[in-house]
Amino acid sequence: MMTAPPQPVRSSARPSAHPPAHRSARPSARLIGVGALGLGVALLLSGCAEERPDPEPTAERLAEALSSGDFEELDATEGDLESLSSGVEDFGEAFGEVRPEVTVSEVEVTEPEEDSVRPPTAAVSLHHAWALDEVGAEGETWEYDTEAQLTYSEDEESWLVEPETTSIHEDFTGDQTPSVSAVAPERGKILDGNDRALVSDSTVYSIGIDKTRILSDLQVEDESVEGDGDGGATEDQQRQAATALAELVDIDPVVFADQVVGHGDDAFVEATVHRADSDEITAAEVEEIPGAVAREQSMSLPTDEDLAPSLIGTVGPVTAEDLEEDPDLDPAGLIGQSGVQASQEEVLGGEPGMRITMAGDTVYESEAVDGEDVRTSLDPQIQQLAQDVVDGIGEESSIVAVRPSDGGLVAAAGQGYVGSGLQHLYAPGSTFKVVTALTMLRDGVEPGSTVQCPTSTVIHGQQFNNVPGYPGSSVGSIPFRTAVADSCNTVFADNASDVDAEQLNRAAQDLGITANEDFGLPVQMGSVPPDSQDNLLAADMLGQGVVQASPLGMATVMASVAAGETVRPHLVVPDEEDAEDDADENGDDADSGLTAEEAEALTELLEGTVDEGTLDGMDSIPGEHVFAKTGTAEVGTGDDMYSHTWVVAFQGDLAVAIFVEEGDFGSTTNGPILHEFLSGVHEIRR
Repeated sequence: MMTAPPQPVRSSARPSAHPPAHRSARPSARLIGVGALGLGVALLLSGCAEERPDPEPTAERLAEALSSGDFEELDATEGDLESLSSGVEDFGEAFGEVRPEVTVSEVEVTEPEEDSVRPPTAAVSLHHAWALDEVGAEGETWEYDTEAQLTYSEDEESWLVEPETTSIHEDFTGDQTPSVSAVAPERGKILDGNDRALVSDSTVYSIGIDKTRILSDLQVEDESVEGDGDGGATEDQQRQAATALAELVDIDPVVFADQVVGHGDDAFVEATVHRADSDEITAAEVEEIPGAVAREQSMSLPTDEDLAPSLIGTVGPVTAEDLEEDPDLDPAGLIGQSGVQASQEEVLGGEPGMRITMAGDTVYESEAVDGEDVRTSLDPQIQQLAQDVVDGIGEESSIVAVRPSDGGLVAAAGQGYVGSGLQHLYAPGSTFKVVTALTMLRDGVEPGSTVQCPTSTVIHGQQFNNVPGYPGSSVGSIPFRTAVADSCNTVFADNASDVDAEQLNRAAQDLGITANEDFGLPVQMGSVPPDSQDNLLAADMLGQGVVQASPLGMATVMASVAAGETVRPHLVVPDEEDAEDDADENGDDADSGLTAEEAEALTELLEGTVDEGTLDGMDSIPGEHVFAKTGTAEVGTGDDMYSHTWVVAFQGDLAVAIFVEEGDFGSTTNGPILHEFLSGVHEIRR
């Protein structure tokens, strides 16, 4: 008669202190808990069980081995544990150095019938926890349970492991290993000052050579074409395909052909990324080339690729340098490479999720956290106007416009190496007299005060002159406001005897020429050393010497005067809560070193430049009154000397600095540019 198979019966984790007087012929099972009772609970259900070692130490060693891959302290019921050891290694290959924490949840011992030849067995419940931080899923843990079987050997007087790979993962057969891939988040948009998208995810085509298709595409046209003998294309066939595609997409054919040949037999080698809304390259043209394919993908692109590219920046594939700096990046992902795309990567990029698949099935997935939108202060119409204006100048130049009411950068456009006017520093010439004028106001001079404007003056052996063509009517005793309007050099040079470099440095900071880490991009505002003396200090007063400023720095000076307080410019609009926190931390007046009274006096000084000073020859600019200052800074020596030319101004809620790397005078070179720009702004706003 057949006997019934053993039936597990759960019992208390703590065995009874008083064994029963008789025992059923049915096998019994005992559950050994892993918890407060500790490990190694004695099993006292039979005489043999009393002498038999506890299975829990073996279960614990098995858990450690499933984590480390070292099974040397364990024995198998049949053969050896090589299948488990190699299985652990193969299973963990996708996770790099990461290994799971494997713990024993419970051990359930099944006793055979009293007269059965079957040995005792133990079912070990195991919990696996993979901390995924180091493979790109911060704070995520992959957890699952498996079961392993132990069998007791009377001969060896020990518990042996059944070498089943399902103890590593319930679906693991040893052949199908896990694959780890990133789940890409949706990238945040870059918005303009009106919350309209400047950049958003767009469909693009990655055009390149799929090396696995070159030979088959050639054989479609001619079945007799032979490859390299291993099923792939020959080097000549690869070079011909790569050259044809390179010529189609207008890249260096020699370089691209070398790249294609240098990649593996199964590689896809990208030649270019092509916008889906462009018709410069057609699908038919790509398909004609053996191995050439266009793969559709999503990429963050400007809605207008010509609008402020240096400010908005670009997105591209993660590079080796990026991975070295941040190993958690997805090697197959995209990252901001310049401009706001790079500086705001942490906000825009979001957090990738992770997907673990095995045998085609997803066994774990963490959701990606989409990136957040970044709002900028840019006005696209004024930005485009600024770019159109500098494009028509024909010289290295830039225009920067800042909104005084909140410090928002409205436009920044440039031509040539000068860039957008945010990075490079130059001698600001007489536009810096706005800063020097603040030191004089603080020393007691008023707009109506009489000052002396000689034709020339000598400071510690160095002669300072007024510019050629300086009006004779403004020489001698003149009001301070006239000295500013006509830009009398000698008045400001002589002021070096009344103020020091520290006061000049303080005035520059109070007008906004100071370090600015909250702009949203790396920028330079200016440099005003606090230790200049004698004739060097006199040259600094005129915007020569060693003082320097960027167009952004000088636009900020005028924005501060217009606002009546120190302006801190920004391109990326700060989060409202962060702005409130900064205000609470710094206090209402901590951010402004410029008083409303000082700004009012500076405004009065700047009023006459257009009406009767260096810009009085311009036609009337429509709109509100324009307050301005021109500047010319000599650069170089001898025959190599030339002039940087400037004009800075504000009109209503717009402050602007216009810089030309090589011009004649600020009044004659930059004045007409200012007229064109402000007139264009008026038309846009009207």
